[in-house]
Amino acid sequence: MKVFIYNVDGLTVPVEVEPGLPFKFVCSEEECGREVVVEGIVRPASEEEFTRILEDTVAENPDFEKIREITARTLIFEGKVNGKEVKLPAESFNDFAKRFLDGVLVLR
Repeated sequence: MKVFIYNVDGLTVPVEVEPGLPFKFVCSEEECGREVVVEGIVRPASEEEFTRILEDTVAENPDFEKIREITARTLIFEGKVNGKEVKLPAESFNDFAKRFLDGVLVLR
């Protein structure tokens, strides 16, 4: 599954994951402007847990206020970013596309 993880060291990072399984992703300095190492899991979450993590994310970095528009509040990332323990909101590519392309067929 392809997902966006929000506020990864101030970035939105697209990654390919299997929900519930550990992964490691390295975004090079050329791609991200600095090396960013993401390791952990993307897992299902209750809407309440997702909303709490989303609000914590926006409080930490107001640049991510736009993610309050996420409607499918079901996934979070839990792990480390550059060695720091974090919990961050995540969204599947399909759910992201549905927010903007309501009624349009999304091919996988």
